[in-house]
Amino acid sequence: MKALFGYLAVLGSAAFTGTMICIGFAFGGYWTSLAPEAFLSWFAANSGFIGRTIPVVAGPAAIGLLGSLWLARGHAPSRSAWFGAFGSMIGVALITGIYHLPTNAAFVSGTIPLDEVPATLTIWLQLHAARIALGAMASGLALYGVIAAAHARK
Repeated sequence: MKALFGYLAVLGSAAFTGTMICIGFAFGGYWTSLAPEAFLSWFAANSGFIGRTIPVVAGPAAIGLLGSLWLARGHAPSRSAWFGAFGSMIGVALITGIYHLPTNAAFVSGTIPLDEVPATLTIWLQLHAARIALGAMASGLALYGVIAAAHARK
C-alpha cells in the first residue's frame, strides 16, 4: 500500500506540475499576445477545457499524498517529507482558491474592465509561477518520502 500511495503522490504531483507548466508557458505566452477583448473571448470559450484536466492529475496526487502522509505517521524521516509535500499542495490550493478561481470567473464572465486585463493577467501568471514552484517542491518531497521509506525497510 505504501508503494501505491507513494507512486500516486510522486507521479500525480509531477503530472500536476507538468500541466501547470504547460498552462503557464504555452497558454500564458499566447494569452499575453492577445488584445484584452480577444483574451476574454478566448478564455470564456476555452478555459473549461483546461479546468477539466486539473482533477485528472490533482486527484491522484491528493490521494497519494494523503495516503502516504497517513502511512508515514510513525516514521519521522519520511513523515516530514510527506508533510512538506502535502503542505506544498495546500499552498497551491490556497493560491488557486483565493486568487485564480475568482479571477478566472471574472475573465469568463467578462466583468473585469478591459484596461485591467493585462495587469490582472500578469499577476495571474506570476502567482501561477508560484503554483508551479510549489508543485515541483511537492513532487521532489514526495520522491524523497518514497526514498526515505525504502531506506528504512533495509
